[in-house]
Amino acid sequence: MTDIYKESLKAFLKPVQRYIEDERISEILINGPDSVWVEMKGKLYKTKAKFTPSSLKAAARNMAQYVGRIVDEHHPRLDARLPDGSRIHVILPPIGRCGTVVSIRKFFPGGLTIEQMIEFGSISKEMADFIKSCVLVKENVVVSGGTGSGKTTLLNVISSFIPNSERIITIEDSAELQLNQDHLVPLESRPPDEKGRYGVLMRDLLHSSLRLRPDRIIIGEVRGGEAFDMLQAMNTGHGGSMCTTHANTPKETLARLESLALLSGVELPLRAIRAQVAAAIHYVVSSSRFSDGSRKITHVSEVLPLNEKGDYRVQDIFVFNQTGIDKEGNVHGYHTPTGIIPNVQTKLLKNGFDDMTDDFFQPETYDLEPPKYFSDGS
Repeated sequence: MTDIYKESLKAFLKPVQRYIEDERISEILINGPDSVWVEMKGKLYKTKAKFTPSSLKAAARNMAQYVGRIVDEHHPRLDARLPDGSRIHVILPPIGRCGTVVSIRKFFPGGLTIEQMIEFGSISKEMADFIKSCVLVKENVVVSGGTGSGKTTLLNVISSFIPNSERIITIEDSAELQLNQDHLVPLESRPPDEKGRYGVLMRDLLHSSLRLRPDRIIIGEVRGGEAFDMLQAMNTGHGGSMCTTHANTPKETLARLESLALLSGVELPLRAIRAQVAAAIHYVVSSSRFSDGSRKITHVSEVLPLNEKGDYRVQDIFVFNQTGIDKEGNVHGYHTPTGIIPNVQTKLLKNGFDDMTDDFFQPETYDLEPPKYFSDGS
């Protein structure tokens, strides 16, 4: 980031500059000039910061200028990445009825590690070991969750398990992934200009990636017709691919990918689309942000073939078993295997993961109570 950019941005965002510099704060939400909120440790807090309507609109235009985009009455929405890596979204009035709306999701270089996630209680060591083994044997993984549940952070962590020797191509709308492998080809889509020209879609980049000899394809977030092309790639030999998508449970994740694949305009029977989804996706890792602000992995689930009716089937291999909420509002529970032996076990054992025996998947092995609620694939 240039000094000119830093000073200019500081001037325009002076009312919230202290929050931008505060490492405890992950997101700044400006809901018009008089309502500024921040997220800290998963919880939202209202601040005393205020803008004038004109200064807030000027700040939005300043951010757009530095990313080479336009935000005005004809283009009232802006989705972009600032030079420091932070992700911004802007909505101008009258679309934003409360005034100019700005969201700044801050960029943290380096990101989380799997060890930190285990320490924070977001995941157990056994879950992490199992996910790592699935990545190494090139199972296709989808990370799902609601808004703010930590999907991108989790995908970053899971992607860190990919061997450094492999060629990785990442495809994103706004670059947020922070992979450290040597052979990395990051691609980023581009919106059309003010005349609707020169746009490059995620789908275009996915087509290009297939011609770039990838060992792995990682899509930051699937949210359109590119889902169908991704499923095709996963089903035609590009194992170990990964993506994120918005959904709350593993079954909802598969239904979401089905809906997105239909946006591609492909004319296939619904059952054929579902069969593609079930064959392409091997594992769904679901995350959630709980009422106390904590983020946890809630499911690591294996996708099974469709049943006789053509419906999706998943079996939960690990789950978060919530046991209660205390008077302070803190969520209590524990991560545990469900006792179901995954179909991938044979593949893991053949590839040298000798600890993935039946005992590894039993709650009793870890002196844990078996969970009451989980999907057994029926």
